Amino acid sequence: MRSLVLLLGLILSLPVLSAPAHVHGEAKLEITIDGNVLAIHLESPLDGLLGFERVPRTAAEKQAVQAMKSILEQPDRLFQITREGECTALAPQIESPVLAAKPGDGHLDLDAEYRWQCAKPSALRDISTRLFGEFPRLKRITVEFVGPSGQKSGRLTAAQPRFAW
Repeated sequence: MRSLVLLLGLILSLPVLSAPAHVHGEAKLEITIDGNVLAIHLESPLDGLLGFERVPRTAAEKQAVQAMKSILEQPDRLFQITREGECTALAPQIESPVLAAKPGDGHLDLDAEYRWQCAKPSALRDISTRLFGEFPRLKRITVEFVGPSGQKSGRLTAAQPRFAW
């Protein structure tokens, strides 16, 4: 019985896991280098990309969704990678309720997966983004990096759009 009480106490003392905060104007990039593949996962509330985060209601809002999608489908337009890495972009995967046949309700987000095949991944040193120029409502991007050189985190802004590892 005593071990059961100790186990229960230990479980209750653990921090509560929660979903990442949904903060307007902020996005998250998870960057990984695994073998010859550079991968970037972008997660953002739609407000920072569109100015709204619900089902588009007007023709102008529907057009804005399509324009956003068109921009996000161009990885080399959004991210500048160390040239010496000799990387070739693969087709991105972009998911959001506003792109689906039946959009969801509430605070809607976007998830995008970008991948590059790199001939010289050891030459990769940094990445810069044009997300702030393409989406002016975006104010900050939190970055988490994992690669052969270890782990690193940081924050990007329009004034500092480059992340080095």
